[in-house]
Amino acid sequence: MHVVIAGGSGYVGGHLAQSLIDQHNQVTILTQSDISQVASRLEKKHKISSSASIITYDEYNGEGDVLINLAGESLGAKAITTRRLPVLLNSRLDVLDRLSQQMVLPPVFIQASAISLYNENTDEVQDESSPCTGSSDISNIAHKLEERARQLNEQFNFKRFYLARLGIVLSRDGGFIKKSSMTPPFTIIHGTNKIPFIEVHDAVNALQFLCQKEIPSGPVNLTSPKPATLKELLHCCYKHSRLPQIPIITGLLKLGDRRIQMLKANQTIMPTVLTSNGFVFHTQDINNVQ
Repeated sequence: MHVVIAGGSGYVGGHLAQSLIDQHNQVTILTQSDISQVASRLEKKHKISSSASIITYDEYNGEGDVLINLAGESLGAKAITTRRLPVLLNSRLDVLDRLSQQMVLPPVFIQASAISLYNENTDEVQDESSPCTGSSDISNIAHKLEERARQLNEQFNFKRFYLARLGIVLSRDGGFIKKSSMTPPFTIIHGTNKIPFIEVHDAVNALQFLCQKEIPSGPVNLTSPKPATLKELLHCCYKHSRLPQIPIITGLLKLGDRRIQMLKANQTIMPTVLTSNGFVFHTQDINNVQ
């Protein structure tokens, strides 16, 4: 299988490329960055730079069996301010605009999106059949991204088309946990709200599952069937810290940084499409995240 990954040098993309190569698949990584720098980063983190083909969007000719789009500025890399919101959105839409200029694209297309699309403050259980009524700034980015991806689907009429809605991706070697290690450990006094998450290897396996399985097109939630509370999420992030977690109230969280919206949300999201089609999560409980 030939899998093309836009954003293949990022956190999830790098893990996905490594897993695909380990299973003897052909991998092409599309990038807007300097190719030598991308190759160096992939070699340092995943030892795969010589095993994957790394090309620019201008060099891409639409080849491949599956195209997975994970591209876009990282939501967790730094504070999401009013000024940074359009940067996050445009970095995602620009890639889809580039892909729309191709004559052909692979028959299977997977667009990464976010769980924030759903109602962000409810105790009700939600899944892929639930309305997308999220209204936060991060949710608005996901809404516009999915709208543009659907337009791409109308243009190319993909055989299979998936909107992979990810929860917070967790692993000890990067992502949310690594970013948290750069701040003093804290916990929230009233942190009982539910936060959807997925361990990075489950996310990778789920994306590969969509590549291989004849599942009907549509949204697919990539999130553990056992959501964590905010307290559990923060404990997971800081459990190896030598410093105790400082208890604070939610109101003290920095409101100018929209990443806080993800921590203040209350969502119980089920991955019904995955589990009903036989996918098995290996890390359902956040306490087992390695």
